[in-house]
Amino acid sequence: MRTRRDALKTAVGTAAVGLSSGCLGTLSGSDQTVSFGAVYPLSGPLEQVGTHGKRPTEQAVRDINAAGGINGQQVELTAIDSEATVETAVEGYREFAESGGVGLVGGLVSDVSIALSQEVADDEIMEVSPASTAPQLTTAGRADDRKYFGRTVPSDGLQAAAMAKVVDDSLYVGADSVALLSIDNSFGAGLAGAQRSLLDAEIVADVRYDSEADSFAGTLDTVFENDPDAVAFTSVSGQERGILDAYSQRDEDVPWVFSAGMFGGDVPSYYEGFYSASLSSSRTDAYFDLVRRLSDIDSLAAFAANGYDAMFLMAAAAQQAGETTGPAIADTIQSVSGGTGHTVSVGDFDKVRSLTDAGRELNYQGASGGVDLTENLEPLSSYLIQQVDGGVVESLELLQRSFFESEGQR
Repeated sequence: MRTRRDALKTAVGTAAVGLSSGCLGTLSGSDQTVSFGAVYPLSGPLEQVGTHGKRPTEQAVRDINAAGGINGQQVELTAIDSEATVETAVEGYREFAESGGVGLVGGLVSDVSIALSQEVADDEIMEVSPASTAPQLTTAGRADDRKYFGRTVPSDGLQAAAMAKVVDDSLYVGADSVALLSIDNSFGAGLAGAQRSLLDAEIVADVRYDSEADSFAGTLDTVFENDPDAVAFTSVSGQERGILDAYSQRDEDVPWVFSAGMFGGDVPSYYEGFYSASLSSSRTDAYFDLVRRLSDIDSLAAFAANGYDAMFLMAAAAQQAGETTGPAIADTIQSVSGGTGHTVSVGDFDKVRSLTDAGRELNYQGASGGVDLTENLEPLSSYLIQQVDGGVVESLELLQRSFFESEGQR
């Protein structure tokens, strides 16, 4: 029986790629080019976050191509608009895969990455997400003793530990009771489940919400039915303001603890006293180097720098392996992400090529910080506890890798 994987292998080098704007190049899989994809929500409620994520990914491709490409092949990048829906993302991915793609940056939201993770494993295409944090993805995307799904952000198990510390610790909220309020998708369900196993405070409500609902009154009634001391709120930037604005019209006045990425430039007055447990951006020289390369963007959105790192890591892995294929990237990506090799960073693909030509090992230090992948191809990153004080977001404590390796993973 001829499988879909067999059909894909025969398609390599023969099909043109052009799923949407952002396609760099003309022909996929030829001797001169190699095809990668980027799955982002480029329309719909997450358009701004997706567009900001795509730009650094495109910049990584420009940097790679300017240095001569991967193993002498120029990278062609196809942007796939997921519209933040599983169905659209899978449809776009399958068209890309059938044209001979070898690697994929994305998805952004966890539901999309979960849906794609088995697809890429079956097709032997490497996928690296810059933003999907669902715990289920730790073991996703495996086939033939290889893991074809990785990410440049950590699992929500770490975020849950950071949020639990804010809720429980007397230095912060010190709550006796808490309500969990989570967006109604796999990301929200996964993070809520992880928090349930970590919180010392009594959980008096565990509620999901639809970000596109016409009214949030009933949802908030359930959240506050048993008078919680705090609300642990899981959402994503762009899908939180409806329910938060509805809260601002109510009489309750309790601290909220946000999941990562929701303290942006606009801080409403009713956020006063709210906390966030967000991924720490170390703001290294590599981060500022990337910002300079994207000079027309005032401020990078959450996870945008991780998109650069996802693309660059796959390219470095292929260059190190001497073979630009999904299996070769899957086998090599962990080794180039950390360890004792020679340090390479943003814009250093010429250095990647010269070091690998000389038989040297690599250690990529990314725009989002050190990206040392575990055997599950995900980092153990630092988290920053922040609070809105006087309308300004103040940083309170940095939770390092050691926290999550010890008491944070109790």
